[in-house]
Amino acid sequence: MVPLSYFQQVPARELVMADALAEFPDVTVEYERLVPTNHHPLPYLWTNDGDFPGFGDAVSADPSVDQFTRIANFDEGALYRVERADTREGLLRWVVAMDRDISLLQAEGRGDEWYMKVRFPSREKLSVFREFTDQRDIDLRVVRLYDLTDPKLGQYNITRKQREALIRALEMGHFEVPREATLEEVAETLDISAKALSERLRRGQTNLISNSLTVGQPAGVGVGDQ
Repeated sequence: MVPLSYFQQVPARELVMADALAEFPDVTVEYERLVPTNHHPLPYLWTNDGDFPGFGDAVSADPSVDQFTRIANFDEGALYRVERADTREGLLRWVVAMDRDISLLQAEGRGDEWYMKVRFPSREKLSVFREFTDQRDIDLRVVRLYDLTDPKLGQYNITRKQREALIRALEMGHFEVPREATLEEVAETLDISAKALSERLRRGQTNLISNSLTVGQPAGVGVGDQ
């Protein structure tokens, strides 16, 4: 069996904070992946709501939220603890159910949608998941599907060519100061032009940063297919 990562767009009404996200479409909320989620799906969320002081009140008033507590502040937003008001067996609880060997890797909400990345141990498990959503008429839109035969591709939303270029440039010392290899020298080993390599590195770095360091770009949104 080959595990796979599955990026999907989900209507906000299927998860949490639909009303608050609709009222503040420029705010992004991001699931904190380091916190165990056995009992409470999406218990902690980062936000970039620093410029929108009314967002906290909007979430507190959202009917899908039972409790909403600010845990920590940072320059552009905050970390919140969230307890959902709806405890029915819905999409989110199905995904994080530990007995199904399915892992929620990433979830970001913005506007009227959530972007979710879910890891399945096999395509058979993915088929069971799709049957679950079809039975409940949940409108899922697939963004990207990765077989995890290559490490890190699905985790950071980079293509095989981007990963190859980034690693080759790193190994040859292109990122060192001073540089140990020029763009042209790295490109020659990949049998591509320096211009093509520059674009591939830029797109790969953009995807790495946006999928690891930022709160504000929806999960699954990658740059380029090179």
